[in-house]
Amino acid sequence: MPTISYEKLGRAAEEVLVKDYIEMLHSTRRQIWSSFVRGIFFALGGIVGTTLVLGLVVATLNFLGGAPLIGHYLRDIGNAIQSK
Repeated sequence: MPTISYEKLGRAAEEVLVKDYIEMLHSTRRQIWSSFVRGIFFALGGIVGTTLVLGLVVATLNFLGGAPLIGHYLRDIGNAIQSK
């Protein structure tokens, strides 16, 4: 049974990653594609995070009886959501 040299494996993996990174730096197309994909995931994360935070705020306000100035607006929104 051959012995596995984790040190050699680690160096080989690092070398591949460094070469890939250097190739990406010299390829405008790959940089644009990488930035595009990063932007999509950044936007999706922002949308999901905002949805969760706003949901928690609305649920908390609903639990506490609503805010004095915008309570009736929140109730109307809640009723509209529940009716659909």
